[in-house]
Amino acid sequence: MATILDVAKLAGVSQGTVSNVLNGKGNVSSEKIRIVEEAAQKLGYTINAQARTLRKGVGNTIGLILPTVESKQYREFYNSLKYYAESKGYSVELFISNNSPQTENEMIQKAKSERVCGLAVVTCLKSGDNPYQMAGLNKVCFVERRPVFSADYYGFDYQLAGSQMAKKIIKKRYRNVAVVTETEKYSNEAEFWKGLNQEMNDVAECNILKITTDQGRVSHSILNLFESDEEIDAIVTTNIGFAESIRQMINSFFVRKKIDIHTLSPVASLPERDFNKYELNYSLLGKEVAAGIISGKKNHEPQEIIFENDGERSWKHIHMLQKPADCLRILALDSPESVIMQGMAQFYTEKTGTKIKVAVYSYDEIYDQFVNSEISDLYDVIRIDVRWLSWFADRLLLPLEEIDPNIKEIFAEYLPSLEDKYSVVRGKIYALPFSPSSQLLFYRKDLFDSVAIKRQFREKYRQELKIPSTFEEYNRIAAFFTEVEGYETEVRCGTNLTLGNTGVASTEFLTRLFSHRSTLYDEYGKIVLNDNVGKQSMAELLELQKYISGKPARWWTTAAKEFGNGNIAMMINFSNYASEILGYHSKIVGNVGVAMVPGGNPIYGGGSLAVSKNSRHPEDALAFIKWITREPVASGMAALGSVSPCIKTYDKYDIMKTFPWLEYAEKCFALSQTKRLPDEDGRPFDEKKFVNIVGSAVKNVMSGILSVDEALDRAQNMVVEEQW
Repeated sequence: MATILDVAKLAGVSQGTVSNVLNGKGNVSSEKIRIVEEAAQKLGYTINAQARTLRKGVGNTIGLILPTVESKQYREFYNSLKYYAESKGYSVELFISNNSPQTENEMIQKAKSERVCGLAVVTCLKSGDNPYQMAGLNKVCFVERRPVFSADYYGFDYQLAGSQMAKKIIKKRYRNVAVVTETEKYSNEAEFWKGLNQEMNDVAECNILKITTDQGRVSHSILNLFESDEEIDAIVTTNIGFAESIRQMINSFFVRKKIDIHTLSPVASLPERDFNKYELNYSLLGKEVAAGIISGKKNHEPQEIIFENDGERSWKHIHMLQKPADCLRILALDSPESVIMQGMAQFYTEKTGTKIKVAVYSYDEIYDQFVNSEISDLYDVIRIDVRWLSWFADRLLLPLEEIDPNIKEIFAEYLPSLEDKYSVVRGKIYALPFSPSSQLLFYRKDLFDSVAIKRQFREKYRQELKIPSTFEEYNRIAAFFTEVEGYETEVRCGTNLTLGNTGVASTEFLTRLFSHRSTLYDEYGKIVLNDNVGKQSMAELLELQKYISGKPARWWTTAAKEFGNGNIAMMINFSNYASEILGYHSKIVGNVGVAMVPGGNPIYGGGSLAVSKNSRHPEDALAFIKWITREPVASGMAALGSVSPCIKTYDKYDIMKTFPWLEYAEKCFALSQTKRLPDEDGRPFDEKKFVNIVGSAVKNVMSGILSVDEALDRAQNMVVEEQW
């Protein structure tokens, strides 16, 4: 095994220099950093993290003791806890007990030797003594299974889960049901059985067969059950691992048996047809347990935290007060979510029989479709850009309270900052948020974290390379990565720009304008473009043209794909187009960093779904909108690369890890002050005309036809003439 001395010899430097480089310390030149990193990589040398921890004392490692990782709920819990812990600078050490008390006691001692800062445990111990406390491990959270001694406990309402699953059994009128659980010495299993058994006590027409087993024996247990010729209509299990094994057994050996399987399960982001799932959010559980360990105090009164059961979330839960329409026609913008919406719509059709037809138009084409829809009944549902909502609301859309007087209740499910931005115009609810998005700064983590590149930046600018908080810093970093030499990387330019049509071009300018001031309006409620702030913003945009590769991108999707190709250091884009970064062509998967846009006042974008004023089926149109913008469909769309307005989506580990920018976008909606409407009177604002004016000014400056001053003065005069 290579040592630090071996690295020093190969690199031709001192051991101290190697230590400083590998630990990110000291004043080492970029050239020496590059040589040391290459030597360490060639020799396969890595820093001994355990030895470092022993030198420092208790480290930033969280221990996790699980019975197994074969069960899906435990994998979900582990992955979520690990993802959150690592985002806070902690690592996670996993220990497997195999439901053996002896092994768990051995894991306690191992965790102590690893000097973990806290532990999360799914315990199998039944002793009245607390071996964790005896080992000096104080920050311990017990999960799912209550310990017999007093300690912090996190879990779900398992008795309620059993009761509600029993009600489903009764409703289905099953005659013979097998209930498959683990041993009742575990509190969650006992509570579930208690809830189910109490509910079924007085139901004489349903026979319950109780089977106690474990993951290793469940297939054998079911084989014995079927060979005994028991007549079974349905099987209920307490974990998804049991359900998967049972389904596999049926499909392999008893294919003629038509048996429904009902199971407890972690929350699924995409639909599952094999099982009837009663869902518990193990992703949220993992996140909150990690947060509790990281922020918790050593000595406090034990607390019990019970999370709400998600229960049976139906992908086809649709309320219809009348016979469904034969067809709904939707007008949509060409974007990732329009494709995903068409795929999801099949579930709506399966439930209602209503065909969903989606007409997709580009940004340049769709405005004319809006105008035509004022006198046409062609469309029932309209996907309207948030920036055009004010202008078209009265002319084109039906207030949703006129269809459903209780529509406001739905906003409890959405992120709280969306109602004002995506739904309400002049006091009326015209739409529901569908694809809310926000601008974000995307950057290459591998480049910004590179010790050699950081040193090279410091040598050139006498400043630390960090995520830019202003556009002056943004431009400087873009210049650096365009000009950088001596480091092996595919990056050839600092950033990109999106300047396709005037609407897109205007956004690049307004992004910079809003970094300097919060709104479009001055103290007198007038739009001002040609003041010093406007000129500075346009100058910052003009300078950036020197640091892009070739021509500007025409649309946000194209810009995201360019970034994914790996030759750009950073970019600003909207979250609803960011999934294109991770397309099949991407060369930077795992190296995408996300941050707030410079200035901390991001423009929000995306769109809402609304009912056309001329729709022939307004009740059906609203039913579809409510279905696709709520759980579980909204999370399903996010899992496929769209975005979601629902609060619960942002507690799902699998979605947040795949698309980490969603977590940032959630915060941006509340921070953004870029609403176009003047607050005092809420007049309709012709966004289309405004962005054409601003976008034309941008294009004239970027092409050299007009100077910054000339273009902005011209734009200002045109805005004044419109008298907004």
